[in-house]
Amino acid sequence: DLSRMTLKCRRRRVGMTVGMIIVLSMIVMWMFPTGRLKLKSSVFLVTPRQHLPPVHLPSGQGLHTQPGTEAPPDRLWHLDLKGAAPRIEVIEGMMVLAAQAGATGVLVEWEDSFPFTGSLANLSAYNAYTIDEVKRVGIAAKGAGLMMIHLMQSLGHLEYALKLPEWAELREGESPGEACPSHPGTSRLVTEAINQMMSAVQTSIVHIGADEVFTLAQCRRCQARDLAPLQLYVDHVAYVAQYVKSRWGVRVLIWDDMLRHAPSHLLHALAGLVEPTVWAYGPDVSRMVPPYILRTYAAVFPRVWLAPAFKGATGPRAIMPDAAKHAANTLAWVQVGQRMRRYAGLNVAGIVVTGWSRYDHFAVLCELLPPSVPSLVLTLLTASRGFLTPAVLHDAYTLLECPPHVILDPTRDPHLWASRDCSFQGANMVSFLHRYARLRDNINTMMREIETGGWMTPYNIHHNFSSPNRVREATVSLRSFTSALRDLRIEAQAVLPQYHNNATVEEWTEQHLATLNATLATLTHSATLLLSHKTWPRRPLERPSSPET
Repeated sequence: DLSRMTLKCRRRRVGMTVGMIIVLSMIVMWMFPTGRLKLKSSVFLVTPRQHLPPVHLPSGQGLHTQPGTEAPPDRLWHLDLKGAAPRIEVIEGMMVLAAQAGATGVLVEWEDSFPFTGSLANLSAYNAYTIDEVKRVGIAAKGAGLMMIHLMQSLGHLEYALKLPEWAELREGESPGEACPSHPGTSRLVTEAINQMMSAVQTSIVHIGADEVFTLAQCRRCQARDLAPLQLYVDHVAYVAQYVKSRWGVRVLIWDDMLRHAPSHLLHALAGLVEPTVWAYGPDVSRMVPPYILRTYAAVFPRVWLAPAFKGATGPRAIMPDAAKHAANTLAWVQVGQRMRRYAGLNVAGIVVTGWSRYDHFAVLCELLPPSVPSLVLTLLTASRGFLTPAVLHDAYTLLECPPHVILDPTRDPHLWASRDCSFQGANMVSFLHRYARLRDNINTMMREIETGGWMTPYNIHHNFSSPNRVREATVSLRSFTSALRDLRIEAQAVLPQYHNNATVEEWTEQHLATLNATLATLTHSATLLLSHKTWPRRPLERPSSPET
């Protein structure tokens, strides 16, 4: 009996132990399922859902992946030339690399870099390309196996025309951002510009923009027509699209944001005329463009395009793209396109990987094209493969011509600064920008410490009253920062002209290096004044105008 009871007790203890293990396991699984692991970059949870390890492979090997059958059939990269237009030989090299990364076409937004003639001659910037250079872009695209598509804005973002006296009367309001859809001069301007582009390089598709038309139905012409703002918009877009299709026999694309809340009858007025390009620049594109909008488009338009970004979408003054964020944005659109095609019948004609140079004509430059090459390659590989895996990162490594010591790990290096040691066209600019960013951040840290300190405030400087030791302590790095900035200015004059004309070099230098120089110069002047004093007055520092009573 005793042995039987002992055996029962042992079994009971074993059972309780096993039960506790099971319960603890279930609790751990509930708290930390695969989809809820706290990773540094959750966007790199791919199919199969796993955390991408760093890729550190020797260069010179072939690509490990090929365009997938589930990927969008066409993949365009957006060449935005309204700011920092690169030298033609740079564009020619980019065409080949983009094609190797999976692009099938290039969307060229010329704006004022196109050499307009005749009545439109003043649209062109003084440093616009020549017509021969425009044709070289077309030849380069064709040689790389890419179809070329012109982008000509048709209503919004016509600042480069509406800012000028001869087209100021076309403005919808006081701002030169939008043209009046009721003024006959607007359609004449747009169609003539398209005609000149198509005469230079004929393409099978034309993009007429039409996004972010913030001002509608405000001028007397539009109000006299007594139509809803979106009706005015649709009528104008339909007219331009019909003209371009009839004149050149092409397909017409537009940006979709103005259509997202348009009633059904207005959408059907554009069916067969245009193909919407749906854009959103975040990892959660379904929040920005809810599925019901895509289902509506699927029921109206025979073809729809999707648009992530590879640069120009994370800040109007950014200098280096967040490649991890852009790759996640691209992957999200690929997956949304697959789901909507499967469940809503959405015909995704292709994907446009946008790369803005300015947020609009009046904005300062954002990321330049050459240092954005790693982001472009990674997003195009993601778009063309339909997935984002270590093999895709390996192919990016190969295309960027990286040496063995380089590790491409977007989870730890989202901007892919490590690519500065690779050999792609633009790598030396990444290296230059990396040094600039470190110096800028160090100077900003020093300035924040000074601003929060108590010895170099405006009060101290106004009264020339501070502790010399504290001033020296606060500015201990000032001389080395000034010297480093001087070296960067020299490097900028050596590196930037390899890719851009002098106007772009001067604009970027003024926007970034001159700003830092002004900060250091002001700080140097203040420190010099404070350190020049050897004796200081009794308080109060400003003597009262009359004797105290």
